[in-house]
Amino acid sequence: PRRARRAAARRDHAATMGERKVLNRYFPPDFDPLLVPKKKWDPYKQVEVRMMIPFSLQCIKCGEYMYRGKKFNSRKEDVIGDDYLGIKKYRFYIKCCVCNNEIAFKTDPQNQDYVCESGATRNFESWRQQDDREKAFEDERNQNNEQNAMAALESRTLDSKIEMDILDALDEIKAYNERHERVDPGKLAPRADGAAALSAGEQKELEAFRKLQAKPAAPTGFAAENAPRPPLSSSEDEKPAMAPPPP
Repeated sequence: PRRARRAAARRDHAATMGERKVLNRYFPPDFDPLLVPKKKWDPYKQVEVRMMIPFSLQCIKCGEYMYRGKKFNSRKEDVIGDDYLGIKKYRFYIKCCVCNNEIAFKTDPQNQDYVCESGATRNFESWRQQDDREKAFEDERNQNNEQNAMAALESRTLDSKIEMDILDALDEIKAYNERHERVDPGKLAPRADGAAALSAGEQKELEAFRKLQAKPAAPTGFAAENAPRPPLSSSEDEKPAMAPPPP
């Protein structure tokens, strides 16, 4: 019996592995899909997933900092009754790596971000503050435009002026690039040679300056006192030595 069970298990395993990667399965002619038992979907079912935390946070129980990109084994579930324009939101549960405290956060498709719900506090991020200010400014501007027609007209005029300035700047950059592309380097060579050519007087001055630069400078101070003196000429050697003055 044990051998029979092993053989049956091998056959079942072989049959399963044979059908694992096929695209079309065989359905007999008397197949009735209504007889296939249907599983009831549990909306509160949690699925274990391996993920990296999408933002830096600090545990409120032990104060441990966990930085963005740290890997955790998390539990994922659907957020029931909360969506954004038909897009589902998901909630994730992780545990602190020090105190085992449970931390929960969910997706935020409206802002393309995540929201920390419980168990930890999110660290300060400067770009989030900048985005909040820009969003508040845009909301205030839209509200003013809805209430005042003249303000809406001024806003549209300002936007069109900014757009025209940007287009003008782009046209200038394109024209500048086209001018530089049309320049022929071969035509610039004779002009450079003519600019480098010097007159006769300037050439003489340049040669005199080079001679002065090549001539060694005369020593001064202590170096001049200790410098070796040139040998005396023959005329100086022939001169008689002067007698010492009388006492």
